[in-house]
Amino acid sequence: MSFKFPLILDGGLASELERSFGKDLTAGANVATTCSYQACLENLSDEGFSRDEAITLLKRSVRLARQARDDYAQEHSTQACLVALSLGCYGAVLANGAEYTGTYGEVTREQLVSFHKQRLEILLEEPGVDFIIFETIPSFLEIQAIHDIIAKMDKLPPVAVSFSCKSNTCISDGTPLQLCLDKLRGLDNLFAVGVNCTKLRYIDSLLEILHGYTKAESKVILLYPDGGEEWNAETRSFETGQKVSPETFGSTIAGYVKRYGPRIIIGGCCGIGPDHINSIFAHLNQ
Repeated sequence: MSFKFPLILDGGLASELERSFGKDLTAGANVATTCSYQACLENLSDEGFSRDEAITLLKRSVRLARQARDDYAQEHSTQACLVALSLGCYGAVLANGAEYTGTYGEVTREQLVSFHKQRLEILLEEPGVDFIIFETIPSFLEIQAIHDIIAKMDKLPPVAVSFSCKSNTCISDGTPLQLCLDKLRGLDNLFAVGVNCTKLRYIDSLLEILHGYTKAESKVILLYPDGGEEWNAETRSFETGQKVSPETFGSTIAGYVKRYGPRIIIGGCCGIGPDHINSIFAHLNQ
């Protein structure tokens, strides 16, 4: 990996699109994540798109991120930012809140391999991906499937894996984070592991686990918590009572970089917008 660390990811794309068309790159991010987290052939088909149209839309998510990166570099006469390919968990496609629980029903490991591999192959037909993120992974069964993909697919860009966690020690389905990390040992193409879509109150303990693993395996820490809002499955919306301010978020994340960096990628997930990203950038450059 020739990237210069620390890297700043963009914020929570979907939640920001609900509010405005804010620009995370101008806020200080140097990684643009593709808008492909919840996209696959099946759910696009359910929306009335043909297979060819769905494939075109999937590829467009990469092209738009690449164009945003290149336009920003040209406009600001600076080095081009990176493009991260977002592969959300199977639970995100179910659209029933399963990415926060890991409750997948009767799905098998082989089916999860097929699900991720199909869209990965389509998305990588579009050039410009610098690295892949399997993100918000809540399920031990799913991490076994992802292991199989990373181990067996040829010529993948560098890969990162990020878990959603429900406590100081466990991912969302209750599996210890350490057990999930152990499953990923020995994968040469895996360059980063971490947590996202996770509350700040759990991060200190989770980072201790991640730090021990990444130090032993020579990997990079990946960290982009959410903004503190709780998902309400009944109303299908976020409850804003626990929302973290940009100042608190930026100073906290910058503190983690000072403690565990520089080989760390940081940013934000659901509820994190340009102001939060700008706060990270500002605190890192004080």
